[in-house]
Amino acid sequence: MLSSLIVKERALDLGFDLAGIAPLQVWKDLEFSRQWVEKGFNGEMRYLENPKRFDPLMVLPSAKSVICVGLVYNAQLPYSTEAFQFPTRAWISRYAWGNDYHVIMRTKLEQLRVVIEELAPGSETRVFVDTGPVVERAFARFSGIGWMGKNTCIINEEKGSWFFLGVILTSLELAPDLPAPDRCGSCTACLQACPTGALVEPGVMDASRCISYLTIELRGPIPEEFRPKIAGNIFGCDICQDVCPWNRSYQPSAISYQQATSPRVRPTVSHQPSAISNQQAFSKQRQPSEKRYVTHPATTKVPQFHPMIAKGIHPAIADGATHEQLATDNEQRTTDNGPGTTKNQRQTTEPASFSLFNPPLEALASISEEDFRRLFAHSPIKRAKYRGWLRNLSVAMGNSGDEGFIPWLKRAAQHSDPVVREHASWALERLRGQS
Repeated sequence: MLSSLIVKERALDLGFDLAGIAPLQVWKDLEFSRQWVEKGFNGEMRYLENPKRFDPLMVLPSAKSVICVGLVYNAQLPYSTEAFQFPTRAWISRYAWGNDYHVIMRTKLEQLRVVIEELAPGSETRVFVDTGPVVERAFARFSGIGWMGKNTCIINEEKGSWFFLGVILTSLELAPDLPAPDRCGSCTACLQACPTGALVEPGVMDASRCISYLTIELRGPIPEEFRPKIAGNIFGCDICQDVCPWNRSYQPSAISYQQATSPRVRPTVSHQPSAISNQQAFSKQRQPSEKRYVTHPATTKVPQFHPMIAKGIHPAIADGATHEQLATDNEQRTTDNGPGTTKNQRQTTEPASFSLFNPPLEALASISEEDFRRLFAHSPIKRAKYRGWLRNLSVAMGNSGDEGFIPWLKRAAQHSDPVVREHASWALERLRGQS
């Protein structure tokens, strides 16, 4: 009979960073998920209402165990709470800097499935990576790879929370691991840091208020009450993980933006406590008998998870403005948004390339619909669609306080899509009201 140890060893051999076995009977957590949906916390994400999500036997009737794996995606770069040096730079969620994790995770899971079926002929398996009717976190919590944090992320004591989850339902009866102990203690850093109050209580998120939901999943207008709180987040949000003491962060002063955005220079970063005093938050809740706190979070071994370098951009604003119009309308503005520059001091040259790590808003705004499809064909960012991209850029520009974005927003306010028009108009009013 195939042992749990062999399955986990094979998973780690295939490149996963974490592996554990969960029992099928996690009914209390699945019932919580069902009630969460009934309360409307899922917003417009109707796929979360699928009844199969609350009963794995509806997915695989022969299921007896669940194999859970984690794959770290954290790149060695500063967090959003550290990197927002300039209001004219944007933030793209860490998980979306590189290639689509669904493809990378599923490829590895399919390899693990083949191994399992070779070792245990006749066994049945089903593979899921965040797209099927399975509540991955519910099983991951019982697999020993981590506990459910107050920010609703699975947190591993050794590696932090920057990892993707994948599961395999199997007909094999594997010995389950013990759940990881909850080590959040009395810390409430994530609840206090969430700009929109999406974490309504420890372990409970109202997704309809979450910046990730608002900038990715929501297709229509973003409620006005949340727009100023989105700041420069244009795709997703990392704040509740950035401030987590188990994700000890990097000093922003240890890395320059020239290094971070260059495809030729690999940044070096010191592992020091963040200025927001995560260490203090941790020390209040850590017990003397606990294992010593890790000095830094795990970083990825997968090159495809490092920030993409966008190249070959054909500048366009909203419905097709040209590069020359951009330079003229912005009064010699460029993407150098460093301190001490003014519109009249800026040059007209666009960068040949830029990184998705903390990129300039102006560079992102120059991406045409054609380039959006090309650049993000294998990226999670494509989920927002181009009109969502323009909507989110409009909000970030409105929050920047920089009147240099007014020409772009004027053009966007004439866009063919009503959602883009409405958000660009809102941003224009916000900028003009700040002057």
